[in-house]
Amino acid sequence: MPFNINFYQDQILAGGATSTPLGPLPRLLYVRDGEVAVNGRDLRAGEYAAASEGYEVEGTAEWSQVWRWEVDRPNRRHALLAGADVLTIHRMSRLITSLDMARGSEWLFRLDQITSRAGHISDPHLHPGPGIRCLLRGTFNIEQHGERYRSGVPGEPWWESGGDEVVFWGSETMGASFLRGMVLPVDHAGSATGNSRTADPNRRRANWTLHVDELFTVPDSDR
Repeated sequence: MPFNINFYQDQILAGGATSTPLGPLPRLLYVRDGEVAVNGRDLRAGEYAAASEGYEVEGTAEWSQVWRWEVDRPNRRHALLAGADVLTIHRMSRLITSLDMARGSEWLFRLDQITSRAGHISDPHLHPGPGIRCLLRGTFNIEQHGERYRSGVPGEPWWESGGDEVVFWGSETMGASFLRGMVLPVDHAGSATGNSRTADPNRRRANWTLHVDELFTVPDSDR
C-alpha cells in the first residue's frame, strides 16, 4: 500500500486549543518552543511524544510550536488543526517508495536526533527506511540521488529516501543538530541506522540520540 510521511509545524498561543482532535495515525511530536498539553499531557520545549491514538493540543505558554510527523495515505487531506489561536503549516509530504508496506505488516516509526560537530562531513551512507528531517540548529547540506538540500536554516525540512546513498555536511564554524521522523523495518528497534561502504572505524561519528520508536501495523483496508 502507498503511504506518505507528512510533516507539519503547529503553532499555539496561550489558551489556544484544538476544537476537533485529529484521529488515530502513526504520529510523532516534538515541542520546538514553548509549552503545550497534548492529550492532557504537559510537554515543554525539547520534549517529544508519540500521539498515535489521536491528537488534541492546548497552549500553556505565550507561543508554542510543535513539529509533527505522520504516516498517512497520499490521497488524504492535509491534517490541519482547527480551533481558536492555533495554526498549522504543512511543510512537506513525500511518498514512501523504498518499502513494501503490505496490508497487515508491522513497521517502526522513529523520532531520533543527530548532532554533528563543526566541520563534520559524513561518509556516504544508506538508511534502511525513508524519513523527513528538520534542522534544529546550525546549517546543513546534503547530496543524494534525485534530491539535494543546501544551506538549510533551523526549522526547514528535507527528505531522505533511504534507498539512495547520501552525504551530509554542516558549517566549519558551528555544529548542526537535526531531528528525523523515519519509517523503518521493526528489526531496527532501539538500534542506530546508517550503513557506510567506506566507513573508517577510527573516524569520529556524529552523535545519535533515540527519542521514540513507535510500532504500527498497516491497516487491512484502504479506509
